[in-house]
Amino acid sequence: MSATSIILSVLCAIVCVIGEGGRTPPTKLYVDGRDREHGYTIIDEQIRYSGWRQVLRRRVSAPHLGDKHLDFDVIDQAKSCGAVVIFAWNSTSKTATIIREYMPGPHRVLSGLAAGIVEDDKHGIELDGRESLELIAARCELEEECHLAGGTWYRLTDEGVSSKNKLNSQFACSQAQMKSAVSMDKYVVTEITPWLVIDPEHVLEPRPMDDEEDIVIISGVPTDDILKTIREGDMNIVGAFASLLALEKLRSLGEI
Repeated sequence: MSATSIILSVLCAIVCVIGEGGRTPPTKLYVDGRDREHGYTIIDEQIRYSGWRQVLRRRVSAPHLGDKHLDFDVIDQAKSCGAVVIFAWNSTSKTATIIREYMPGPHRVLSGLAAGIVEDDKHGIELDGRESLELIAARCELEEECHLAGGTWYRLTDEGVSSKNKLNSQFACSQAQMKSAVSMDKYVVTEITPWLVIDPEHVLEPRPMDDEEDIVIISGVPTDDILKTIREGDMNIVGAFASLLALEKLRSLGEI
């Protein structure tokens, strides 16, 4: 059995266990239920810095501390409704299209997937009730960063997993609520929705990239190279997370 088959088999087992019974959580993983009341309450939240991103000082009461409280610095994306990341697949060549770009955080050029924030004022104007705000944003990002459009789309997370369905945030979207986004990090407010698109087509005159983006589009990438890129640390966690979910979905569809 190849390394790819072993990794995908393990991932399949994990996904199958988590997904047993639809939204019913496994007993050992969620002893008191997945969305149990945790007892933590946000009692104050202030913006300490605001630029492209915001640093929020969040004060929380904790059930195990009695009258005491905890202060956390958490990061949010200014003027956004979350984020999207897209894995593009060609069913004929059985390969993916990824990108390489400079990433200012690690100060490295790394591999990744088309991705971006969901902007209510930018993507909301295309909202007509037929598609969700995050899907509209995903289509835009794929066209901008990979010069691809169309295809068959699959959301890779379950409906209703977003914590923002339960959190009354001052940064919630005004026109549509992200319902299938997942947490990016322990100290990050922004949530992300991963997507798989099969057989998008090349766009001759794509939407322009953002000024700060310097992207190299790499097509024809086989699954073994995707996994090698992840193992070698040449792809960030968000891209790796979406890639593994996409590969498992492709396996369930009989694509790989």
